[in-house]
Amino acid sequence: MRVLFLAGILLTTAGCAATSRDVASGGHRVPAFEDRALDPVTASELARYSGEGEFRRYLRTLERVNDRRGKRSAGIDRQIVIAAATIQDAEPATCDDPKLCPAEDELSSVMVTGSVIAAAPTSITNVQTTGVDEGDIVKQIGDYLLVLQDGRIFAINVKTMQLTDRTDVYRGNVKDGFEGADWYDEMLVQSDHIIVTAYSYDDSATEMSIFKLDQASGQVKSEGVFLITSDDYYDVDNYATRIVGDQLVIYTPYSLEQFEQLDARPVLRRWLPEAERKERKAGGTQLLDARSIYKPVLRTAEPTIHAISVCPLGDFDRKRSLDCRTTGFVGPRAAEMFVSPKAIYLWNAAMDEDDYSHVDECVKDWDEDKPNPPLPRATRRDVGPAALYRLPIRERDATVAAVSGFPYDHLSMDERDGEFRALVDWGTIRCERPYGAAADSAFLKIRTSAFGTVFEPVPDGNFTPLPSTGKRVIENRFADDWLVFGGRDRWGGYPPDADDGPQSSKAVAVPVKRPREAVVIDIPHNIVRTERVGNDVILNGYRDGKGLHLTLLGLGKDARILSSTFLPQRFESEGRSHAFNSVVDADGSGLIGVPTVKSENDSGRRWWRSKSSDISFLTKSPAGQLADAGALIAVPKDKVATHPAYACEVSCIDWYGNSRPVFLAGRIFGLMGTHLVEARIDRGQIREVARVDLTTPLPRR
Repeated sequence: MRVLFLAGILLTTAGCAATSRDVASGGHRVPAFEDRALDPVTASELARYSGEGEFRRYLRTLERVNDRRGKRSAGIDRQIVIAAATIQDAEPATCDDPKLCPAEDELSSVMVTGSVIAAAPTSITNVQTTGVDEGDIVKQIGDYLLVLQDGRIFAINVKTMQLTDRTDVYRGNVKDGFEGADWYDEMLVQSDHIIVTAYSYDDSATEMSIFKLDQASGQVKSEGVFLITSDDYYDVDNYATRIVGDQLVIYTPYSLEQFEQLDARPVLRRWLPEAERKERKAGGTQLLDARSIYKPVLRTAEPTIHAISVCPLGDFDRKRSLDCRTTGFVGPRAAEMFVSPKAIYLWNAAMDEDDYSHVDECVKDWDEDKPNPPLPRATRRDVGPAALYRLPIRERDATVAAVSGFPYDHLSMDERDGEFRALVDWGTIRCERPYGAAADSAFLKIRTSAFGTVFEPVPDGNFTPLPSTGKRVIENRFADDWLVFGGRDRWGGYPPDADDGPQSSKAVAVPVKRPREAVVIDIPHNIVRTERVGNDVILNGYRDGKGLHLTLLGLGKDARILSSTFLPQRFESEGRSHAFNSVVDADGSGLIGVPTVKSENDSGRRWWRSKSSDISFLTKSPAGQLADAGALIAVPKDKVATHPAYACEVSCIDWYGNSRPVFLAGRIFGLMGTHLVEARIDRGQIREVARVDLTTPLPRR
């Protein structure tokens, strides 16, 4: 079973306020982020380790502190620490071994051979931020759509609607033995090159495979495979890779144990067959030197090293090399990454490090089956502390701000007009809130110029309390100068049970320049999805088990409902943001697509669901009126799902989904499993024009 790195699912204990004195009087253990015993291994300013010696001293001191705290050791091998004593005791912390302390000019990059051409990417993906492309399962190069499915790249010429190539990303086959990753997740394109992100448990590495598309023939050819030592990067909602201009951004987390022994340090290397790798003694190039790692500014007893690699793609053809600059941040495990056109943000929070299941309940006599009074709002001192790092895309030095709480997901963050903005879960960690209690939220604004090296709290005035949705689960989206969020009572995406009665929600529309003027809008259904449609926002959800409701909010000088519509006996089937897509023309008319299923039992939006979905479409008038345009059917009754000779061998669970609406230069496409369909709108209804079964045998070359 795949390890789930659920960066967005944390302890959600918003809405009650017990003081630290209350907790202490009950005899509870002091949480790590307040334990001054950790001060010797915590920095007050953002600074890198001066070298291997200082980093080793950090490991040694951390183990002593954890022993005194009575906690399980952070996993540091005593023999390794003792063996490094000569380095630890050196003053200043320097050494002459190039394997331990590479020259300063070697810290900025590591190199492996490869070839990629740089160009401004064209995205057909429902990305969070314009100018920042995200990894997905469908991409475009010229006249071709590329589909990542079953560990394979499928190339389809959209002019002829012909499958031109099907290339395995993994090497070999199940019968004879294959090598490669377990899960092939994300695909990015740069000019005529394809970059596939995968994870290999055998290699404990993120795998980056580079292919080149020959646009004359439609053939896909491998250019090399590269491995970056890492823990599994998987996140239920967020994506591990981005492209900004010609810069590839990769997030990889590491346990501290991976840095205890030099030969276990993360490396970047070209993949070679095992026998050849041993013969060449190709161990790879060290990815992250101690002098590229920032010290923890949050007290943390069980640290993770969060690494961000930035790899320029612009000069690959000339250099035949991949140069990556990697920066590490030591901190608690909980982290969420957001990438803007200018900078990478990493929100690192302390609230999940200790087990808080033993703390007192916020409310003793709570009954989730009946109305209960709202819980007291937490004060800032009772909300978990966090560090917000800012790393400019094209610079080496990071800055930081001391903040509080945690974003609900990566969509909760935004950068615009010289400001960083975020919707924050304003949850206390002092007591255990009832399961059905509504989330409390705050809006954070920080000028990007206010980030610095001194780790000091941003003023309380930077946080604006926001109205509650009355729900415990939040869905949110920024739309230029607005933030809109709403919610539901349960984590999953299933429609409500009949016993729950009719559902509704409150949407909160926040003008980001005047967050105190946030308005609450009654929505006649709960909210399972919040997405942009042009400059407006659409809210999808359920009132009951009869079908999907969609409500469009117009965002201008004010926020108001433009229209609502209902899709009877159709239910959402995928939860990721990329499953949704929309296009809006200059006159305000538009088209919206979302994967749906007819069976309520298939509507949980589980990330391991691998059944194909239909795709429902809606039209939008210039005035904002929504209308049901029908659906493309995944597999009609006269079709088969796959060709009899086709078999999936690797990566056969669709963790990132398998159905996408695609809008390309005035044309409409729908990927549904292994079928790519072209369609058009005819008299207000979607009609299938052509269908390509990606599993059919390839034409002879």
